[in-house]
Amino acid sequence: MSEHPIFDRAKGFVALPVEVLELDLTPGAFRLLVELCRMANADGFCWPSLDQLSDRLGRSKSAISGYIKDLRAADLVTTTEQKTANGYNYRLKYQVTFWKDWRASLTGKVVQKNERSVQQDERLRESKKQSHLNQLTPAAVCVLDKLLDDWAACFRGAPYPTVARFPSADTLSNSEYTVNAMSGDLAISADIISALRTTWRKLRVATDEHALTEQAKHLVKAGYSQANLEQLLSHVEKTWEAHWRRPPSDEQFAKLVKAAKVVTDQQKKILLKSHLKRWELAQKTLQKSPRSDCLGATKLSASFAAG
Repeated sequence: MSEHPIFDRAKGFVALPVEVLELDLTPGAFRLLVELCRMANADGFCWPSLDQLSDRLGRSKSAISGYIKDLRAADLVTTTEQKTANGYNYRLKYQVTFWKDWRASLTGKVVQKNERSVQQDERLRESKKQSHLNQLTPAAVCVLDKLLDDWAACFRGAPYPTVARFPSADTLSNSEYTVNAMSGDLAISADIISALRTTWRKLRVATDEHALTEQAKHLVKAGYSQANLEQLLSHVEKTWEAHWRRPPSDEQFAKLVKAAKVVTDQQKKILLKSHLKRWELAQKTLQKSPRSDCLGATKLSASFAAG
């Protein structure tokens, strides 16, 4: 008699409103909705391609298009066409319409329209070349670490820019999705300020809001997100002397951050982007350039052997 399945909770879960089960959706449309919720960020947006959705659901692209139409008709999902620089359609941008409010309700937070975590003068304006700090959950951090491990295995022992083995379709699609979600302006998170405030109170150090905001700005510039903050604050608590009552100066705080030696999620995403770039260069060295380890892998393996 077989044992029941064992699931890894580190990979996360999808929590849906019970009312969704009462809607008149086909099994395929419901499965697609769950998949979009799984990939959606805090605001309900995601950018999967039809190929990616087809692979995940095991259905044809035409069937996926039909499911998308059903979800749009039910007002559960909206889509926006994204175009390349030369004007060609690239892929759809999806938004699960109820996702932002639903996530907020699970944590007891009330979402207000045009809500801002800080005042306008506390927002960091950066150039378009800089990246957005996504607030990653522990499960998302595990996925990011796994992607980096997968790429390291692909490149291990191979001279730049070639690869030792081909990345899987999931590694490619998930990496592209993560990198595409990096664009935007950097903004201070209210959660970061709150965590800093709690730490200084625990250490009995009096700080004002201006000092907390400046510290948060430094962390954002250093690439910190809420997911990385616990490591840093744990380091601060361990190294802070009990008789120190004054808050650190900007220079002292910068030294504390540097001494913590935390590898931020933003730094990991930048590394992930460089791996994708190397994969593009590796494909150019081959006669044919596959996007996954399926189908043409055998022929390309022969190309490597010949080279």
